[in-house]
Amino acid sequence: MNKRLLLVVVILTALALTGSALALAPMGPPTAGLKTGQFRAGADYSYSNLDFKLDWGSGEYTVKDIKVNMISANIGYGLTDDWEGFVRLGVGNAAGEEEDFGSATGDYKFAWGLGTKYTFLKQENLDWGVLFQIGWLSTEFSDSGVVPPDGESGYSWKETYKLDMYDIEIAVGPTWKAAEGLSIYGGPFFNITRGNLDDDYVETPDTGYNGYDSADVKEKSVFGGYVGAQWDFMQSASLFGEFQFTGAGWTFGTGVGWKF
Repeated sequence: MNKRLLLVVVILTALALTGSALALAPMGPPTAGLKTGQFRAGADYSYSNLDFKLDWGSGEYTVKDIKVNMISANIGYGLTDDWEGFVRLGVGNAAGEEEDFGSATGDYKFAWGLGTKYTFLKQENLDWGVLFQIGWLSTEFSDSGVVPPDGESGYSWKETYKLDMYDIEIAVGPTWKAAEGLSIYGGPFFNITRGNLDDDYVETPDTGYNGYDSADVKEKSVFGGYVGAQWDFMQSASLFGEFQFTGAGWTFGTGVGWKF
């Protein structure tokens, strides 16, 4: 009972610490899950709805409700029984809301990342660990139209955005073995997001309003919290699902992996 209460307190603390951050990739349990020399191969998916800051040089601007999808392969390796490393290779895209980016939807572009997990305390049904991961994403999205809408004696326009960014997350927390094959995990995380957004606007024929601008991308705050569950549905296979919460939005992540 005490261990269950401890887990609840940790998760509630994580939610209380939640700030505005950009969280993209799933994290999974913060504790290592591989034995020395053991491999894991799997696939991850995440969907994010979030806000972030743009600094155009003349001032900061908050962009709201950006949707990000990421799909990736995940390969892990057990360095020791308590320490594992992993890499991700996949694709991601972004889509903007009408208020900020019109009806812009991004193409899927290359995304990748790497990370590590370390279990620093083991108990009967409750382990504690720390996780570090970093990921990179590059995507483009655009919107276009004609003025006036019938196209007569007017001009066409196209606005293209290119987003390049990286995201660092450091999480700490418990993994509780709630039942046979079922684990619940969670904890607070520290987040840093940095990147660049290029905005290229073109009118045809040229009306004199064509322009190019660039902004720095960053998180609104550095704290967040997450909670999830993992089901070992076979001796060597598992499925997990989690929510990452921030004051600027949320991320749902899921994944499946096989050990060998």
